[in-house]
Amino acid sequence: MGFKDDLDREKHSLLSSKRPYETAAFIIFSLLFLQQLFYLVRSLFDFIKNGGNFSVTNITSVGNLQAFFNRTVFVDSSKWIWVIFAIALLVLYYFLIYVFVWRYCKKRNLAKWTWTTLVVFGPFMLFMPAYMFYIMYIFREYLFRFIKTIVEEYKAFNPEEMALQEAKILEQEKNDAKDRAKDKEQRDLEKAEATRKRQEEKDAKKAETKEK
Repeated sequence: MGFKDDLDREKHSLLSSKRPYETAAFIIFSLLFLQQLFYLVRSLFDFIKNGGNFSVTNITSVGNLQAFFNRTVFVDSSKWIWVIFAIALLVLYYFLIYVFVWRYCKKRNLAKWTWTTLVVFGPFMLFMPAYMFYIMYIFREYLFRFIKTIVEEYKAFNPEEMALQEAKILEQEKNDAKDRAKDKEQRDLEKAEATRKRQEEKDAKKAETKEK
């Protein structure tokens, strides 16, 4: 199957309710990635328009991109060479994430979006503001109940069974994608046949008109 078919299968997989954690991870990853992209474009625009130093922070003066990007720019944030080099490193970083995390998980039927989100944005998510700790204290009973459930599920967890379930889901998604491709091909053939018949009818009418 080609790229279009893979994209279609990925879309249907995310929209299905078979693995809701993957859909949630994809949404979180998309929002955080688009936020990074927005502030990067905004900083580039301001740097081109106003000159001065390249800003690596968002509107709250907090760093929005990976630490290696900021350290590269800070070598000399007024020079284009370091900005371009930092962006090149950022592109390389996401390419390596795609190869060594997303594709690795996909080939082994693992939760690719969940692991990718944790690897890329997990460190940022752990730096929670103070009010989050207060909320955790207020709802500690529910939190402890949740942790207890996790421990019990962990004890009963069978990785082989989960891998088998993931493989079945993946196989079903592939079969669904093939069925959709066949249906589309059949519709295209029917459409082409209908177009051919209409053209033949037009040609026949033209021939009758010429004979008269």
